[in-house]
Amino acid sequence: MKKGSIITLFLIFAIMLTGCTNNELAFIKAFNKTQEINSAESKSVFKFTLKGEGFSPEDEQIVQQVTSLLNNTEVSITQKIKQNDDKTSAKAYADMKLNFGGMEMPMSVWVDVDMAGDKPKLIEIIKMPPMLMAGMSPEAMDKEYIVYDIDKLIAKDGEKVNYSKLIKFSKDMQSKLDNFFKDYLKTFKPKVEVVKYRGERTIDGNKLSIYELKLDDKSFKDFMRYTINYSLENKEVLKFMKGYMDVVMSMVENSSEENELMQEQIDMELDNLERRLPEIKDKFNEFMDKIDDISIIGDKGIVIEYGVNNDGYIVYEAGNIDFRIDLGAIGNVSKANTDSVKGVLNIGVEFNSKIFNINENITIDMPKVDENNSIYFNDMIDKSVENIVVEPVAN
Repeated sequence: MKKGSIITLFLIFAIMLTGCTNNELAFIKAFNKTQEINSAESKSVFKFTLKGEGFSPEDEQIVQQVTSLLNNTEVSITQKIKQNDDKTSAKAYADMKLNFGGMEMPMSVWVDVDMAGDKPKLIEIIKMPPMLMAGMSPEAMDKEYIVYDIDKLIAKDGEKVNYSKLIKFSKDMQSKLDNFFKDYLKTFKPKVEVVKYRGERTIDGNKLSIYELKLDDKSFKDFMRYTINYSLENKEVLKFMKGYMDVVMSMVENSSEENELMQEQIDMELDNLERRLPEIKDKFNEFMDKIDDISIIGDKGIVIEYGVNNDGYIVYEAGNIDFRIDLGAIGNVSKANTDSVKGVLNIGVEFNSKIFNINENITIDMPKVDENNSIYFNDMIDKSVENIVVEPVAN
């Protein structure tokens, strides 16, 4: 089970092998340990703000309408997850409450995955408000759940999948990813300091070691430029992509001719990508030069705190991200229509997350679904296709 936001992964990426202090190494150790949690519960809250400035009177009206709808949107998520020691089976539950423009929309998701048997199982059950269910499909209007069953979806597509290879792939992929990133990070040394140890603090009665990620517009761009250039120059990245596609291809049991044709197409696309890497790198750096004076990150920057408990787990995360989108400046860089919208959107994201009941006995009960209270996603697609009316072409 992987516990860590994209920002956390970004943080690990940045501080690995870049003159880490003992405190930063301790944070990396805590991150790695957190990935090995077999069961846990968490609560997260996300808040969003939107503000516009510098728009024409006509565009200002539209911006105000969008702002009144999106401003102060809040999303709260409660999660449970548990898995076995071999990481071959897992269950998860998430209860989400979305406060959108003063309107509350509750949603729930249950997931049941089992890769331990001869045939893999992956079932996802989604519960949405009746209004959203009706919008998905007329057949879903009086249903409580939408069910995704990977076995039914594969059967619908008519693909023959080698399940033994699929199960082996799911077990082996994580270790291959881990090894890939270890090799990747051996020479990954950006000259950007993004994380600092901030000492100890008591949060909700628990003494935590606090680490802070902090980036402003310049340091964010410097890090992005270094990371993309490093990835484009690293031959191991393309080698990993090719190996991944080869494994995926081996799981689909088509005729030998079909497999050979598909493999040739994939190889051709990857070879073409490899040839174009210098060109892609030049265009990326040209783009970064053009936006050097255009702020993407606002004055508040990106500031995120992580709390590590006495057991060595990351159990607390809180921060804010301040985006600044100058539509006029971006339009000039992209050579868009000079009559395009001009103005600045300031988007703020504030969040906090807490993990608790780590490795405790957690119960997750999957809902009982049947034809009366649920609709399978593949059946919903079939019904939608049947309801499509093709108008005759006039002579």
